Amino acid sequence: MDDNLDALERLMLANLLEGRQPRRRATTMPRAQRNSDSRQSAPQQRNLSRNQPRHAPAARASIPGPSAPPQVSDLRQTRLLDIGRVIKQIDPRTTPEWRSEMAAAWVRLNLTAAQVHGWLTAGLLPAQHELAKECIERGLTPADMKSRIDGVRVVERLRGDGVDGVVDILRRNGWKPAATPTAAA
Repeated sequence: MDDNLDALERLMLANLLEGRQPRRRATTMPRAQRNSDSRQSAPQQRNLSRNQPRHAPAARASIPGPSAPPQVSDLRQTRLLDIGRVIKQIDPRTTPEWRSEMAAAWVRLNLTAAQVHGWLTAGLLPAQHELAKECIERGLTPADMKSRIDGVRVVERLRGDGVDGVVDILRRNGWKPAATPTAAA
């Protein structure tokens, strides 16, 4: 053990390593302040006493049983949340309002969170959803963003030359667009 630990810390560490829970202090609370006598009994006894009918069983309100978890029926809302999480993962400094706005723009492109993640990790910024839209329309994929033209990445050239200029350079170098425009690599 470490010499910097005092005796109490060593005892607590030993207890945790052995899987024992720390002891709680005994409190001296007046009986009137305790919740009920039933809390002092074993859980099985408490459940038995709860299940037995009382004086007027009709007066008790019935509690509905647990229902199935609510299903998210709106795919758009689910995508909005997922894409917002992707944007937060890529750029944690963003505000919730800005993430929501950017996620809504990506959702309008009908992209999944995985596809958005692909575009963002390829070098596009969360606000460059329109650039992604143009790239998709012209057959560029996130994998194409990582390739280089004369030592400069395609994603960097897009910002200066535009999508049409980059596609022309790529075609001169033998690049062929994807058969069907796709958003993912």
